[in-house]
Amino acid sequence: MESLARLTHAGTLLIVNALLAALSSAIFTALHLSLRRTRQIRGLLLWASSNALIAVGFFVLILPAFGIGFPGLGLLGNMLIDAGTAFGLAAVLVYFGQTFRIGLVLAAVSGIAAVEVAYVIGHGEDLRFMVVAGGSLKVVLTIATAIAFWRCRDVAQRQAARVAAAFHGLWATALVIRVSWWELHPLMSGAYDPTSAFGLLARLVLTWVITPCILWMLSRQFDAELVQLAKEDPLTGVPNRRVIWELGERISVERSPLERRIAVLIVDVDHFKRINDRWGHPGGDRALIAIAELLHRHTRAPNLLARVGGEEFMVLMIDTDELEVQAFAEELRAAVAGASISVVPEHNLACTVSIGYHLLGMGDGWTDAVTMADRALYAAKRDGRNRAVSSASLANERGQGLSPSA
Repeated sequence: MESLARLTHAGTLLIVNALLAALSSAIFTALHLSLRRTRQIRGLLLWASSNALIAVGFFVLILPAFGIGFPGLGLLGNMLIDAGTAFGLAAVLVYFGQTFRIGLVLAAVSGIAAVEVAYVIGHGEDLRFMVVAGGSLKVVLTIATAIAFWRCRDVAQRQAARVAAAFHGLWATALVIRVSWWELHPLMSGAYDPTSAFGLLARLVLTWVITPCILWMLSRQFDAELVQLAKEDPLTGVPNRRVIWELGERISVERSPLERRIAVLIVDVDHFKRINDRWGHPGGDRALIAIAELLHRHTRAPNLLARVGGEEFMVLMIDTDELEVQAFAEELRAAVAGASISVVPEHNLACTVSIGYHLLGMGDGWTDAVTMADRALYAAKRDGRNRAVSSASLANERGQGLSPSA
């Protein structure tokens, strides 16, 4: 400890720590301001506040070098750093949506802080006691923060979170070493702290690593969201046209003659324009969301539901036969017809759907199958809507290329 103290200057390390924490706070503040209009990234403002409090705490501890001092200055600086550490834990918990028995942690650190403040008020600033008490408080918060990072459930962000957890563990270890040094040197004068350089260097490494780790987590979150947007319909949350089209093309090519067949169903909401005209597009959106939830509830794996157009959905049935397809199409139709859909507060709407479906034969390609299902849908619309029609009943209409009307 003393050798390290001779090699480094505590004042310089205080300044570097303060500047690095201030820079981190500025980065998180800028991210919060730039992203709040497009998305809600929980925890960013807390991370900005955490680093701001730590920066101010270090700057307060630097004041004596400029001839500025007052009773309790050291306690104030350390309490600000402790508060920043607590805000860092809160940021992680909010970001990941965790609870982690926060009440027990807060009770422990509040008790330690109260004892430290009471001791300083009664006996003055004793360096040994403040290092032991303040270090113990930070150990509790840092270990809790490490556990919160380690418990990250998001696979995309887990690697970065585990790195952050590891460095918090190292920081907690450095704090324990510093506290233990003072406990093992009871005759050491409280006027000089040979452990400050060690503690400040460890804190410097922590801030230098944790901020990039958090930015790494954010970038992984954005990447995961982009992948999700590429596969998911943003309104209803079900897969989009691209997903079902790629899967349908692949399965229709890969299936063997010995496997059971696949089927495609096209589901179209009847008279959807009337819903939009009467209730506006927000009402129409709510109707689509409710219908998508109904269809999804009845579509069991490995079958796949997707939204492929404005009010049009598609279902890919895998490993099926004619009777199963017919029964499933009727199940979907009846589920929507029997539902009461809320489009505006205190007003429910009755909706129906028309369904056309086609069971692929061995010579059918995916595009051909969709065309046949589309023709069956047109027949369902033409014959009165609120019905399910098979392409097998349209042998005499194969030459027509009409599209269904809304």
